[in-house]
Amino acid sequence: MLLYLIRHGESEANADGTHSGWSPVNLTEAGRTQAASARSLLDGVSFDRIYVSDVKRAQQTAELALPGRAYCYCSLIRELNNTAMRGKTAQQMLSLYPDLYPVCRKRFDYAPLGLDCESGMHLLNRAASFLSMLQDESDSRIAAVCHAGFIRSCAAWALNTPTHIPPLDVDNASVSILEFRRARWHVKQWNLTSEK
Repeated sequence: MLLYLIRHGESEANADGTHSGWSPVNLTEAGRTQAASARSLLDGVSFDRIYVSDVKRAQQTAELALPGRAYCYCSLIRELNNTAMRGKTAQQMLSLYPDLYPVCRKRFDYAPLGLDCESGMHLLNRAASFLSMLQDESDSRIAAVCHAGFIRSCAAWALNTPTHIPPLDVDNASVSILEFRRARWHVKQWNLTSEK
């Protein structure tokens, strides 16, 4: 089985350098172009099932990268919930939490800030649940339009480092492919874009 993990195109929050979590943030014009360009990586690939995060920027990406294809929404594949920090830049968060924020950012775990944010471990558990659900299916090719943190969490599970989320590059509108074989997940290809 192959799992194509497709990150959303550039969002308004990405462009502004602000946190957004599960907020209904739109794609920028550049993000819409990126999402449409990702289509070239997916044309000719027949998917048995397509899951899309129920967060707005992922939905907009699916419409452009996979036009006309049927998909279902899946809340398991949302980004880390740091919605309580919505609209704040890293610099603003650093001024509010000078000692703790850098550690939280490095670990991609904002729960220690006490702002009702999801923990990194919870995100890893969501990724593990999603991957476990898939490995029990007989489908051979599955796509998931989702978010960088979720994609990194899937990689952590595949790389057998489920206690932290590795700082891997996940470009906007990139495609990373995991493969389930011999009873475990493997990273097959990483961070493919139409520009590379």
